[in-house]
Amino acid sequence: MKTQVPLIELKTRMNRLRVRMEAANPDWEIVVIFSKINLYYFTGTMQDGMLLIPRDDEAIFWVRRSYERALDESLFPQIKPMDSFRDAAAGFIGKLPSAVYMETEVVPLALFQRFQKYFPFEDVRSVDTQIAVVRAVKSAYELSLMEQSGNILILLLFVLSGILFRIYNL
Repeated sequence: MKTQVPLIELKTRMNRLRVRMEAANPDWEIVVIFSKINLYYFTGTMQDGMLLIPRDDEAIFWVRRSYERALDESLFPQIKPMDSFRDAAAGFIGKLPSAVYMETEVVPLALFQRFQKYFPFEDVRSVDTQIAVVRAVKSAYELSLMEQSGNILILLLFVLSGILFRIYNL
């Protein structure tokens, strides 16, 4: 069963992050996301890559592995392949801002250093709080998935209780 996060849901999430960034950091110019969970939240796929979110342009998900699977799993409008950060840097249009907002709590130093080789930002700022605030408020879509999960759990517990009653003659 293949289920994709609806495009309207992805767009709403992206818009909510942009609004949150405007409120918390009015000078922001670009956000970069690397972690698989946040990539899934904003793109609908967990493929290895980075999500570049410029302030005044469309976000692009640059995928290292597996590009084809990302296209299959996600309705995100801008998915591009990259072998290395060099490819994404070559595709970056415009002047590189001096500061980047990224997930400072989860990005390993080695990954950051490889990224910074091709994207030499002068300043790194945290986007962790803004992402957490956006993800904390559940949409109707997310609430419906949570409800479905609860219904599956109830069914599973009902089936398991019947099995246990038969095994132990309760």
